[in-house]
Amino acid sequence: MEDPLFFPTRDGDTRLFGVLHLPDAQPAGQGFVLCPPFAEEHKQGYRVFVELSRRLAREGFASLRFDYRGTGDSEGPFADFSLAGAVADIGAAAALLRERAGVERVGLIGLRLGASLAWRAAGQALEASHLVLWQPIVDGKLFYRLHIRRMLVRQMLTDGKASGERQTAEAGTIDLDGFLASRAMCKEIEALDLSADAAGPPSPTLLVQFAHSTEPSAELKPLVEALRPDADRFLPFVLEPFWQRLGYVDCSAAIDATAQWLGHPQPGA
Repeated sequence: MEDPLFFPTRDGDTRLFGVLHLPDAQPAGQGFVLCPPFAEEHKQGYRVFVELSRRLAREGFASLRFDYRGTGDSEGPFADFSLAGAVADIGAAAALLRERAGVERVGLIGLRLGASLAWRAAGQALEASHLVLWQPIVDGKLFYRLHIRRMLVRQMLTDGKASGERQTAEAGTIDLDGFLASRAMCKEIEALDLSADAAGPPSPTLLVQFAHSTEPSAELKPLVEALRPDADRFLPFVLEPFWQRLGYVDCSAAIDATAQWLGHPQPGA
């Protein structure tokens, strides 16, 4: 069953949109919240998250795909989006999944910035049973500069020149490649640094890399080195970054490997 629904944030001021995926039989005592990536990457990764949720349902797991406040089909303007607010939204999604699916344990699966947010959520008040990180953003400064470069390239293609940040009529915001982003949120992204806490949360962790090589990238290397041999695993896939592609990229190998690890979270099991 796939049940689209709205549910409140923890402060009750905003409704978040999500899709609850339930298996045909009684769900196992384990469920998963899927934490989406940022802006354009959210759009490109949407289909893959649908496929992942459906695979989890076939394995007997409940899951919840959702949009952070101010993004997707959730309420509020994009300028309301913040990293701290998104972490709180993950907590609200976990509470809903427990209530609606009747699961006792909730794990987090995140892609790109969503993986970084899952890392933060699991390291704070949320006790995540498992943590799956698909190509997390480790260096926020690098990630922000990447979005600025994308914006400059598109300005060159459409206007014939790169004019830089697009000012808006609303104070404190910039047009970040089509998304009205608050400057405070941009500073949050620039301050993001997972390598400063490479030990990470205590949850068993699966770190998935999508690259042109099976060697850990320079950005992910601090996290790879911190993996615990008794609880964590690193899975590299030679696969193009589907979150940057307009066309469909088959991620079934990564989906299968993730589902298998969640069924047997100990390496080598």
